[in-house]
Amino acid sequence: MLPEFLRGTTIHVVTHHGMWNMVTARQEGQFAKRIGKALAKQRIARNLTQEQVAAQLGVEQETISRFERGATLPPLLRLIDLAAIFNVPLDALVRAGSARSIDQAIDLAGALDTLSEEDRVWVLGWFTDMCAKLAAAADSKR
Repeated sequence: MLPEFLRGTTIHVVTHHGMWNMVTARQEGQFAKRIGKALAKQRIARNLTQEQVAAQLGVEQETISRFERGATLPPLLRLIDLAAIFNVPLDALVRAGSARSIDQAIDLAGALDTLSEEDRVWVLGWFTDMCAKLAAAADSKR
């Protein structure tokens, strides 16, 4: 019997490094929204309209809109095409949709690379302090 919070929830079972994991429809939806935001960000950064991207993919503008809203998770082959249109590695789009700390750390490292050494040191100090304060606040709520 499923716990109450999982009743009525679609569950997909996937393997990861030989381990079985349950991915709920809610988690999949959250991932689709993060991917959608990453797609919209890349498109806007290149001054492209949804119509222009749709034309390059040979799809309707509504398809791009649905991807960007997170209403539809783009299939892998579409993500590969979108990465090529935006001239970014595929993993940049997928990583942007990830909630894993390692993926977020890679993105942070990329952002740090754009800064001077002095600014990187300052940002790292600020980031470390903020993480410690947030962790302490979370501990006090438990």
